[in-house]
Amino acid sequence: MKETILIAVDCGKYQSKGIAKYKGSTYMTNFRTKMQHAERLGVDISKGSFHIHYHGNEYLLGDMVSEDHSNFSLSKTSLLHQLSIYTAIAQLLQKAKTPPDIDIRLAINVPISIYKDSIQKEKYKEAIENQNRTNHLIVNGKATSFQLRDVTLAFEGMGEIYAQSDEFRNKSSIVIDVGGLNCTFCQFSGINPLINTMVVSDLGMNVLKGKIGKVINERYGLSVSSDDLEQVLRSGYFANRGKVFEESKVLIEELKYDHLQQIVQFAQSRQYTFNMSDIHFVGGGAMTLRRYVKQEFPHALIMENPQYSNCLSFLKILEVKYA
Repeated sequence: MKETILIAVDCGKYQSKGIAKYKGSTYMTNFRTKMQHAERLGVDISKGSFHIHYHGNEYLLGDMVSEDHSNFSLSKTSLLHQLSIYTAIAQLLQKAKTPPDIDIRLAINVPISIYKDSIQKEKYKEAIENQNRTNHLIVNGKATSFQLRDVTLAFEGMGEIYAQSDEFRNKSSIVIDVGGLNCTFCQFSGINPLINTMVVSDLGMNVLKGKIGKVINERYGLSVSSDDLEQVLRSGYFANRGKVFEESKVLIEELKYDHLQQIVQFAQSRQYTFNMSDIHFVGGGAMTLRRYVKQEFPHALIMENPQYSNCLSFLKILEVKYA
C-alpha cells in the first residue's frame, strides 16, 4: 500500500502558503505569488524564490520577481496560480523527503464565488488536477513528478473554524479574511457556514497600497512604483533619496485605519451586525491592520500567523476525510 501525504495549499494573490503532514511531522512553506519568464537564468536563486522548468519553459517565482508581475485578476486558473500550487507541493514533498510514488491528498482554496457554483467548481478542480496527468517540473534544480486526484476544494475565509472545531462547535463566529486582492466574509453557526453571509469585497491590501501611492503623489509630487509601495507598507514611512518624510508615518497609519473602517462598513452594508459572535481576522492583511483591528474589535481573535489559518482548516478537513 502506497504511503500518503496530506497537503493543504492556500494560494493567494499576494502570498502562497502550504502545510503538509507526513508520518506525524508537519512541514510548511510560503512565498510571494509573483512570476515572470526567465529563460536561461544564470543568477543565484535566493531564499523565497524558485527557478522553475515546466513544459519546456522557464519561470522565476517568488521574492526576486518585481511587484509589477503580481497578478490581481479575479481568475484562479492562470498559469501563475497553477505553478504556485505545484511549487508549494514540490517544496513540501522535498522537505518531507517522500518516496517518488507518494499518494498526495490535496486541499486547495477557491474563491467563494466559485465554491458556490457547481459548474465552475468542477472546472477549477479539473484544471488543478491537470486531467490526472503526471506533472513534471524542476524547482531550483530538483526534479519533481506527481499526480493529483480527488482534489478537495475548500472555500476561502474559513479561518481556523475547522482546525479548532471543538472550540467553535457551539459558538457563532464571523471570519474576516483580509487578503492581497479581496476581503472575504463568512459567518458560522458552530462549524456550519451560513451561505447567505458568504460575501467578497475588493478591499484587499492592494487597494490600500493604491491609496498610499495616490497620497504620496499628491502630497510630495513624486511617483512611486509597485515595488516602492510594497516597501512603504512594510516600513510604515516614505523616503526619497535617503530622506525620510516623518509626516508620512502619520499619513500611512491614517490610511490603514480608514481602510479597516471601509472593511467594517462593507460588512455592515451586507447585514453584518457583529452581535453575538466571536470575531476572527485572518489572512496576511490582518497582520498589517492588527493595531486598528484590536482598536475597533478589542476582543477579536487574530492568530499568531493568520496567513496560515485557512491552511490549518484545510488540513483538518483532509484528516477527517481520509481518516
